[in-house]
Amino acid sequence: MEYLNKLVSPNVRSGIQKMVLELSLFQYQILVGICAFFVAYLIGNLINRLRSNFPPGPIGLPIVGYLPFLSKNIHLDLIELGKKYGDIFSVRLGSENIVILHGADIIREALAKPELLGRHPDNPIKALNPFSAFFVRDVHVWKEQRRFVVQTMRDLGLGRTKIEEDVLDEINHFLEVLKNKNGQPIDVKDPLSPSMSNNICALVFGKRYEYDDPDRKLLDKNLDEGNEFLSQTSASLFFPWIRFIPFHNKFLHIEKAKAAFDNIRNFFRQEIQKHIKSLDSRNIRDFIDGYLVEMKTQQEKNPNTTFNGTERNPEFLDLKSMPYTHAVLLEQMRWKTIVPLNLIHYSLADTKVGGYDIPKDTMVMANFWQAHNDPRYWDEPEKFKPERFLSKDGRSVVQSKYFMGFSLGKRVCPGESMAYLEMFLYFTSLLQKFDIVFPPGTKPTFDAKLTITYRLDPFKVQFIPKH
Repeated sequence: MEYLNKLVSPNVRSGIQKMVLELSLFQYQILVGICAFFVAYLIGNLINRLRSNFPPGPIGLPIVGYLPFLSKNIHLDLIELGKKYGDIFSVRLGSENIVILHGADIIREALAKPELLGRHPDNPIKALNPFSAFFVRDVHVWKEQRRFVVQTMRDLGLGRTKIEEDVLDEINHFLEVLKNKNGQPIDVKDPLSPSMSNNICALVFGKRYEYDDPDRKLLDKNLDEGNEFLSQTSASLFFPWIRFIPFHNKFLHIEKAKAAFDNIRNFFRQEIQKHIKSLDSRNIRDFIDGYLVEMKTQQEKNPNTTFNGTERNPEFLDLKSMPYTHAVLLEQMRWKTIVPLNLIHYSLADTKVGGYDIPKDTMVMANFWQAHNDPRYWDEPEKFKPERFLSKDGRSVVQSKYFMGFSLGKRVCPGESMAYLEMFLYFTSLLQKFDIVFPPGTKPTFDAKLTITYRLDPFKVQFIPKH
């Protein structure tokens, strides 16, 4: 210290001390300003809540709202907030207030309202695919597209034996792959994902792909990247001003997502061009054929609005005579809800839910995970109990009005029938042909990652052929 005192003159030391004092004073002023802003924010929020009939909820922090207090398991964090604020409450995420719905009765009431059929006008999917009718705000466009999708799937054989035969054929390929593993531990996702994807390919493109086909691998890779992007898009919804920051596309991975969606579109364009060349309106082979014929029909009608056991394989009819199996599938969807938080709805007009006012242009989100684990509606919801969906004699399935595995209201998933078909046929075919066990020394775990869906972490099991 003496050496430094000799090295630095008294005038220099005095100047340094003055700079430190001035800097401290500046920092103090900044701190006071931040505190004043925070207090004003709290008071303003409190006054607004007292004056309005908007759902209550935690106040959060300026700019970021309640985001810093949420973990990666948002659906579980919201359950804790619901215990304090009730079945309908609000959470401010960034600059947006989101109304959260809990309880089957409240969710059913809300999703039945036509005022809540909208989607956010700045939905990130719209930026990647502006022609996607399922994510646009225009309800009329969405209704027309949904009507076509449901009708075309029926025309192609959904609910009859045609599609079931295609699925069973794919299941046979899948079972053969498992058999050839000779009981070795494998990650079931590796063969199961391309197999189930093939069912959609058969429906849309009219053909299946081998599991190692380069085109199908590229398609699956881009779909995975697109799904990953959708789980990270909250930033642009909750902080709209981010889009004005230079290079925001880079740190939000938007460019990567655009590339993935462009690859998917190019894949579809190639298939569509093949279908155009071989189209026969009298013989609709798949979904693309149906869409091309519908486009031509709409263009002619509205030219101003269109532009260019063990002895046999299980069958879907068996579902009626297998109530316990049916109940297992329903309980699986309740117990580990595949889509814990439904896609955000957007109020198209002022409305009321649960006695609270929901103003126009408000984001509304239902917590299906909470509704499926609510002890008011489900006895011991934390336990896997298929019998909760069975009659007292166990001979028939009893549907619960509190079950919402495919959402509710007019926005219910249009692929519900196809999903039931696949789940039943894959589940029964696997149990018919194999004993499924965990490798020695491993235990089952339900550790998962929440993206748009509840996705289990990778795990391995053994498929031992039954003799």
